[in-house]
This record gives sequence, structure tokens and C-alpha cells, in this order.
Amino acid sequence: PYLTRKRRIEVSHALGLTERQVKI
Repeated sequence: PYLTRKRRIEVSHALGLTERQVKI
């Protein structure tokens, strides 16, 4: 599915937060 730049940024932030939580 095509993701807009805004959506990709939101997803990136979400993944970043989840990834950060997983690392901790």
C-alpha cells in the first residue's frame, strides 16, 4: 500500500517508540 510522507513519518515514530521500548 502507498503511504504518504506524513503517514510514513507517523509510522516511523511509532516503530521508533516501540523499538525503543523493546530495547529497554
